[in-house]
Amino acid sequence: MLTIESLLKPFIKTIVIKGKPGTGKTTLSFELMRMVGSGLYVSTRTALKELVDQYPYIKPLVEEGAVRGISFEDLRLGSAADVMESVLKATEELKNPVIILDSWDSIARELDPIERLRAEKSLAAMVEPTDSKLVFVSETAETSSLDYLADAIVTLEDREVDGARMRYIVWEKIRGVPIPQKRYIFTLHEGRFRMFQPLIMKRPEPTREFKPLELEGAYSTGSMQLDRLLGRGMPKGSGTLFLLGREVSSYAILPFIAIMISNFVMTGGSAVVMPIAGISMRTMTEATAGQLPEELRSRVKVVDVKKEEIDLTSPEAALRDLRRIIKDAKGEEERNCMIIAGMDFLEYHFPGRDLRAMSLDIMGQVKDTEDTAVFIARPSTKIREELEDLVDSSLELKMIEGALVLRSRKPPSIYYHLDFTGERGIELTPIV
Repeated sequence: MLTIESLLKPFIKTIVIKGKPGTGKTTLSFELMRMVGSGLYVSTRTALKELVDQYPYIKPLVEEGAVRGISFEDLRLGSAADVMESVLKATEELKNPVIILDSWDSIARELDPIERLRAEKSLAAMVEPTDSKLVFVSETAETSSLDYLADAIVTLEDREVDGARMRYIVWEKIRGVPIPQKRYIFTLHEGRFRMFQPLIMKRPEPTREFKPLELEGAYSTGSMQLDRLLGRGMPKGSGTLFLLGREVSSYAILPFIAIMISNFVMTGGSAVVMPIAGISMRTMTEATAGQLPEELRSRVKVVDVKKEEIDLTSPEAALRDLRRIIKDAKGEEERNCMIIAGMDFLEYHFPGRDLRAMSLDIMGQVKDTEDTAVFIARPSTKIREELEDLVDSSLELKMIEGALVLRSRKPPSIYYHLDFTGERGIELTPIV
């Protein structure tokens, strides 16, 4: 598996990190320095002491003397000879340091092509017999003489996807290491560089000792991160739309359904789950009941179409049965109910029929009774736009470079990398 740690393999000596200003080059360099625990930061722009607050994890290393810094002024106009002297000294005095030249473009600007190549070869030769790493930070994407000398080259990109930021790392070259895919997404959240691997979809596992969350005037999703993304959970009488991208497996919605239903039922409610295309009755039942105590599982009704629990001869007949099922789920206590409906399943069974009336009826009942509804749709869902107008919140799940990401479309938000781990079974990491 290709990871950032791959850049620290023993046979990788010289690394080039390319990218425009603000793409994360310095952060990636410092991440490598942090992993090794030793380094020299040579900068033509910012002194190391000024970066300690931005990257607090290197402060202990600086205080210990394991990481040192040399600024542009210290190098007396940053001549290549001074840089080579500093690099040589670091390899002799520090333990296997990561030596960062930020930026090499500025240092080598005054050199003619032959002198520059000679300087780059000399620097590479200095670290070759040692366990040190030499990182050249470059703000130019053009191919240079350094590209032929380097053992590894990565380019960082900062782009906009559907109005929100997305960061990419492009692996151009890394000797001795397979590159299964060239582009990955990453984040600089909390000043750390984190690259995300392609998703391997697994069925959700029950979370031990699931403790429900409660909100005043709203229903919690069971995840504080998701509650914050929605603004403040799911207001009573509201609707939420999950839009699954074309490459997203239906199973990706299961962890959300599992914690939302668990939290809703454990705080006094009930739930009715209509079928979702691509998910079997057994899998849905296991997912919805997995985190609930035995005595509460009867409050969750997963509709079984094979047992003809709902009449699918027409949307009107299905709606009548759905009302009856919801009433039964509420019980004599008239508990609040969470209604989950897969719109792709309904459109499959009612081809050519307009399901807007059915959706309006569900939302009308939800608002009257202060229940909550969750709709699942895909880009091909015919009434997707109408649904998005109808609901209070809209969340989109999509695949970018093999990784699963989530963002709120209504209200709009940044992208989050989605991982089905953590205490609540869902972990959101902002792409910043």
